[in-house]
Amino acid sequence: MGTIWVRKAILQGINFGLWSCTAFALCATVGLSAQFKIGGKEYAGILWGENDLLDPEFYEDGSLLRTDQDFILAAGRNWKGDPPGSKGSFEFDGQRIENCGLFNNEAVRILQTADPEKRKLAVRMLESGVRFDPSFFAFRYNLGRAYHLEKNYQKAVLQFEYAFAEVPQYYRTYLHAGVLYELLNEPIPAVISYKKAVERNQFHTEALILLAEHYIKTDLKNRAKIYIQRALKIDENSPDAKLGLARLEILGGRDYYAYKIFRNTDLHDEQGNKRSYNKKFHFYFAETAGRIGDYVTAAKEYEELLKYPNDPFFTEFSLKIIERRRDLAKRFAEIKALDEESEKEQ
Repeated sequence: MGTIWVRKAILQGINFGLWSCTAFALCATVGLSAQFKIGGKEYAGILWGENDLLDPEFYEDGSLLRTDQDFILAAGRNWKGDPPGSKGSFEFDGQRIENCGLFNNEAVRILQTADPEKRKLAVRMLESGVRFDPSFFAFRYNLGRAYHLEKNYQKAVLQFEYAFAEVPQYYRTYLHAGVLYELLNEPIPAVISYKKAVERNQFHTEALILLAEHYIKTDLKNRAKIYIQRALKIDENSPDAKLGLARLEILGGRDYYAYKIFRNTDLHDEQGNKRSYNKKFHFYFAETAGRIGDYVTAAKEYEELLKYPNDPFFTEFSLKIIERRRDLAKRFAEIKALDEESEKEQ
């Protein structure tokens, strides 16, 4: 497995604009991939895990990390404490903003409430931040996510295009752009974006499954199978890879086999930490379980999906519809349990 080494000269920080919003130090790489080997350990992407302790030479006073709901937060050294103060300031709603990182984090906090009305305030905050420092990656990425949730797809994809122009090595930016291009009915740039995500993170399988999904939608199942098999070669236990495998079974009308794949998939790694995976896993698991009569599992999986109201899935599928399907599955489970109890009594 090839490794890309970090160039220390560039670690003093990617250009975050003329105002230098903060002193966050991201990492630039040579070539197309975005994997680094530091202290004998592989790191995928530029946003290292919050528990990955690096030597101070690899960052300055600020750091960035990704939340469970896929927003970018700013922090101090080693992903702890408040981010460093900005070298400039700007005004928002009559308040003087001295710390872009904290301002960004407050916008993310509002976004993560999944309140549609509050989201409008978060969008205005991030728009104001982008006007102040157009090159601050967290502002761009989070604004793209917010526009996506607002179903303003054209504006969203533009923010991600700016984001990967500033930080071309972070693979998740390309995932979001690809999804948005598909929503805008632009399949060619969607495929290009997914392939760029694969190039920049060859340890993760989500982009490969998104490519497979694209070819499933366009009725090119053999090509879809190629990408699913590639994902399985990378990590046969990956929830994304298992989702792809199950999708092939569903397409072949083999719901029970798909159900078994879902049931046997562990969403946690060897250390017990929750993996990063496409939340569509829960949707297809629930749908498959419902079709074979396991309504308890169907209700549970719909419920799990509803824990991620800010996932891109819900820009294509109504939250209320999933809630109704969960409630129906619960009701069917109750009816089935009563029927089984009645049969025992007879």
